[in-house]
Amino acid sequence: MYSIHKVHGTQVADGAGAEPVRLFPTHSMSWIDPFLLMDHFAIQAPMGFPSHPHRGFEIITYVLEGAVAHADNAGYESVIPTGGLQRVIAGRGIVHSEMPGSDGINSGLQLWINLPRSEKGIDPSYQEVLSEELPEITANGVRLRTLVGDGSPVTVCRPMVYFDIHLDSGATHELHLPENYRGFVYVLTGAGSIGEPQTSAEIGDLLAFTDVTDTNNTIPVHADTQMRLVFVAGQPVGERPRFNGPFVD
Repeated sequence: MYSIHKVHGTQVADGAGAEPVRLFPTHSMSWIDPFLLMDHFAIQAPMGFPSHPHRGFEIITYVLEGAVAHADNAGYESVIPTGGLQRVIAGRGIVHSEMPGSDGINSGLQLWINLPRSEKGIDPSYQEVLSEELPEITANGVRLRTLVGDGSPVTVCRPMVYFDIHLDSGATHELHLPENYRGFVYVLTGAGSIGEPQTSAEIGDLLAFTDVTDTNNTIPVHADTQMRLVFVAGQPVGERPRFNGPFVD
C-alpha cells in the first residue's frame, strides 16, 4: 500500500536570468529520499547557469528540447542534444556550467540524488549519454525509455530507476515501485490518473508515493489523453540532508 501526495511546482530565480519550475524542495514538498531536488527548466541565450560549484550528490540533467552545453573544471565539455542526458557526480566538489546549446528554447529536467555521508568525498566524474544510446520499447500504446535502469549505459552511485513514458490516449501502464524504494511521477504533457484508488494527474503535477508499507508495489497509470510522464524511484539513503545552497552535507 502507499499514499499519493500531489503538488505543483514553484517558479524560482536561479543562475543568470533562468526561472526553472522547482518541483521539490518547496514549502509543500521536501526532498523524496534519496532525491534532493527536481527542476524543470527552459533557457534561451543569454540566460542559463554559468559556472557554479556543487558538492555531496549526483546530478542527472535530461534534455527535453534543444540542447544543453556543459563545461566543468575537470576539463569535460559537451553539448547534449534533445533526448540525451548528462550525469555528474559532484562528490567532494566540482564547478560546472550549463548553458543553452542551441538557438531558441532549451529545456530539460535536473535531478539531484543524495550520496551517503560516507561517500560524499568521492572523486567527481562526468558521463554523457546520447538519445540513441538509451533503450526504448513500444507496446500496447506505451513507449518507454529507460534513462537509468536495466539496459541503460548510465552509471549512478545509488540504486534507482528513471523512465520517460509516453502513453497514447486510452492506454494503460503499470509502474513498478521496487522493494524499499521511494519515488514519484512528474507529468510533462496530457492528463490521466495514477494509483489505486485513482488520483487525477495532469500537466505539471508531481505525485510522490509516500507511506509505502508493502514491497514491490504496482502502480497503475491510465491516460485520458496522450500523456507523457517521468517515473523516478530509488533506494533511500536514510540520512537527513544538510542543504547549504549548492552543497549538500
